[in-house]
Amino acid sequence: MIRKIYTLLILGLCLGFAACSDDNDGLDPNAAAPVIKFPMEQLDVDLNKVDNLPVVAVIKSQAGLQSVTMKLQTVEGVTEYKTVTEFFNPNSYSLSENLEYNANYEAFIIEATDKLNHVTSGTLPIAVTDVMARPVIIFDPEEIIYDEMDENPVMPRTTFKIVSEAGLKKVERFLVSTDGQTPKGSDILNGDKTYEHDELIEYKEGDKGFKVKAEDIYGNITISTLQVSYKTVPVPVLTLGKELITTDEGVDTEVPMHIESVRGVKQVAIFRVENGVSTEIFREQIVGDNKNFDYKPKVQLTEETSQLKVVVSDGREGKEVIGIVKTYVNMEVVQLKVGSHVLANAEPFALISLNDMKTYSVDEAISSVESAKNVDIKFFINSANSVLSFRFYSMENVDSKNSLYKGSGGKSLSNLPAKNMTKFVLFSAGFDYDAASRSSIKNEYLAGSADQKVYMTIDNFVGSVIGFKTSGNSSAGGERYGVMKVLDVSGKMDNNTTKQIATVEIKFPKKK
Repeated sequence: MIRKIYTLLILGLCLGFAACSDDNDGLDPNAAAPVIKFPMEQLDVDLNKVDNLPVVAVIKSQAGLQSVTMKLQTVEGVTEYKTVTEFFNPNSYSLSENLEYNANYEAFIIEATDKLNHVTSGTLPIAVTDVMARPVIIFDPEEIIYDEMDENPVMPRTTFKIVSEAGLKKVERFLVSTDGQTPKGSDILNGDKTYEHDELIEYKEGDKGFKVKAEDIYGNITISTLQVSYKTVPVPVLTLGKELITTDEGVDTEVPMHIESVRGVKQVAIFRVENGVSTEIFREQIVGDNKNFDYKPKVQLTEETSQLKVVVSDGREGKEVIGIVKTYVNMEVVQLKVGSHVLANAEPFALISLNDMKTYSVDEAISSVESAKNVDIKFFINSANSVLSFRFYSMENVDSKNSLYKGSGGKSLSNLPAKNMTKFVLFSAGFDYDAASRSSIKNEYLAGSADQKVYMTIDNFVGSVIGFKTSGNSSAGGERYGVMKVLDVSGKMDNNTTKQIATVEIKFPKKK
């Protein structure tokens, strides 16, 4: 709204000078000196905001402008900012400068010189609100300690104070436990500079902290957590060395971890998870140093293994700690950004190669038969009666779309010397993409093979899972099954609804 008002003020200034002529033929020695007008008496700048207004002025000259010099006045003095000597219309110049505002700015100075060497100066005062510190949260005490081993334990009160230079807008409180975090109330404030809270909270086993989130009037947020130490005999602490393991079937694969235990670890077991079923593949009794140690057992996985479940026990039933490691076995996995046909020859390109697991430009694809065999899938967005449809095509000229994938020199995919006929099946909502394996991908594809197509139109695009089967001519290898999930789509670009970028993840079992 402020920018709209600002624009109207500038328009008013321009209309107020409408009597000035645009004719530069013959200088009138009696022409008036240039006139500089600002749309406001002072420019207010707040460094805590990102949408500060530019410096705007309208300069009119009957004799025609020779130069316009801009200067910045700061607390250190005046420095030259910029000089303009070329004008589309020397009788009228609309100035707009987006400054990188600083706390020491005091004014913006304009000096306009006309062709009769008349000089006019104008100054726009600048009032700057400096960057304000984020809210500060102070806990007292700095940590809650409750030890059940004490004879008469007393739960300390939870007390904190918040100080905000800008003024507080909202304060939220959360109890953090091993089960997550639970809201414990909030307060809406009216720019208060301070906030105090005093409460007796009966913490229990599993509680880890008391989190406070403070937001000031500018939207700056500070989050601090009061550590809560509820001392019982804790369960072991398991830190996995990897969240994801990529390996091949039948290979000894290391599962690194670090384990800490007050009681000492008695045993470690590892289970292979296949299609939701856990199978124990490793168990070892721990002797010697069993309280704080690194551990690197080795196991072998199958193509169906989607997870490893690590179970650490200190000998107490029900107090085991479990860690999950995601696994890819005999599987290539990659995330790609792929453009629609409008971006066929501009990054990120519209053609997907399952051999190279990357995108190709049209120029690269049509450069040779070998390159053509490398591309398997193309992305297309169709628009009919303002209704968009998202599609994946094989490289065949289905619907005569290849000519719409433009290359350089007037060429297009119509010049493709070889065309891989990739086929697609839209997988059902019940397909477990996260646990996808060679057999589950192939089985799901074959279950829907009656509906396989050389192109796929997808209604609910983001989140959709599409199975594919490679062409016999593909450099990736023929008759191979894989799956692709649409993670995101950019939305229209350059006001063109058919110009978009999709983010996809491809899981493609390796060649046997």
